[in-house]
Amino acid sequence: MIEGNNSFLKTLHYLSLDVVVGAVASSWMFWKIPDGNGEVNLPSILILGICTWIIYIFDRLLDNLKSEPEDARHQFHFQHQYYLQIGIIVLFFIATILVFFLPRNVIYFGIALLVLILLYFYILQKKSESINYQYFKEIFTSLIYGLCVVGSSFSAKPNLNWETYLAGFIFFLLVHQSILIFSFYESQAYPKTKNLAKKLGKTNCTYLILGVLIISIVSIFSTKNLFLQKVFLIESLMAFCSVLIYFFQAKMAKNENYRWLGEMVFWLPLMLIFF
Repeated sequence: MIEGNNSFLKTLHYLSLDVVVGAVASSWMFWKIPDGNGEVNLPSILILGICTWIIYIFDRLLDNLKSEPEDARHQFHFQHQYYLQIGIIVLFFIATILVFFLPRNVIYFGIALLVLILLYFYILQKKSESINYQYFKEIFTSLIYGLCVVGSSFSAKPNLNWETYLAGFIFFLLVHQSILIFSFYESQAYPKTKNLAKKLGKTNCTYLILGVLIISIVSIFSTKNLFLQKVFLIESLMAFCSVLIYFFQAKMAKNENYRWLGEMVFWLPLMLIFF
């Protein structure tokens, strides 16, 4: 029974559903800004989750077209590619229907983001043979993820102040921090891999990862808005958990624990429900 449960959870992880939950939870936090009473647009949240899921599945399928699957996640996508392709089509039609229920500004933002994503995949294909392919992919993956989460809610809010934008900027840093940690672990597991962590080196990775934690902690004292203070506190906790994942390498590398724990860091905004 336990083995069956572990297999089920592993499948959910391979499907990147932990990423989807993290994206929805984080976006919900930004919809509640600035005072905690912001109205959450449900169709926007649902489309965000669906589009995040589509992008992650599609990205894995593209990777498998370029090279043999190296890790368990890519092998899973390779083995189930037919059903995943069908899933992408179904999810796309659901998202299309939900578009008709979105606020106008969110639609405009979505169109701009769609152009950026298409450009991203186009350049990704063009640069697939380049030595800088992996660096480009990691940086722009985190950029697009951050834009999806933060931008969808901010586009519907008029008159945002600098403190709100600071919260969004720190979230961007958190996403980059997480990607860099994943990149570091992958460089340790696959020494021949050329990725961002290997290019920067362990010392620079450590400085950047700790730097995000310091910036997020300092931000708590930048506002008197009670709800924004809670947001900055959550972001600091997210950064701290990521730092722990980075430094406890012996335990985190086992069975790729770093990956699913790293994804669950982005579930922490749900704590705002309770305080």
